[in-house]
Amino acid sequence: MDAEILKDLARHQMWADAEHWKALRANEALMGDEQIRTRLKHMTMTSEMLQKLAHGEAPATIKDRDSMEEIETAMLKANESLAQAVATLDLDRICHLPRGPKGPFEAPTGVLLLQVMMHGQHHRAQNASRMHELGAKPPMTDFVLWYALGKP
Repeated sequence: MDAEILKDLARHQMWADAEHWKALRANEALMGDEQIRTRLKHMTMTSEMLQKLAHGEAPATIKDRDSMEEIETAMLKANESLAQAVATLDLDRICHLPRGPKGPFEAPTGVLLLQVMMHGQHHRAQNASRMHELGAKPPMTDFVLWYALGKP
C-alpha cells in the first residue's frame, strides 16, 4: 500500500469535507435536510468504526450523534485521526474484520483506511447530488482540483 497516496487522499478528504460543510452551513435548507444529515452521520460512524478496527480495537463504542453540530465536530475529529493513522500505523498489518460478504475476513490496515476514504467520497457525491436537488450548488471537491490548488 502506497503510504504517500493514502496521506494525500486523507488530506484531500479533510479539505473536501470542510468545503461541503461550508456549503451546508451557508444554506438552511441543506442543514435541515434529513437525507444529508443521515448520510453525514453514517459517514462519520463508519469512519470511526473502520479506524477502530485498523487500530486493532473493537468498534462497539461508536457514539451516535443527532445534531449537525455534533456530526460536524465528530467528522472533523475522525478526519484528523484518519490522517494520523495513515501516517503512523503499519499499513501492511493484517486486521480481523467481524463481517464481510462471506463472513469474517482479514485485510491489511491500509485497505481499511483506503475504504474510509472511498466510502466518504461516495457519500460526498450523494450529498452533492442532493444539494442540486434542493437548488443549491455543491462545491467542487475533485481530487485533481485539490491538487491543482496546491493541496490546501
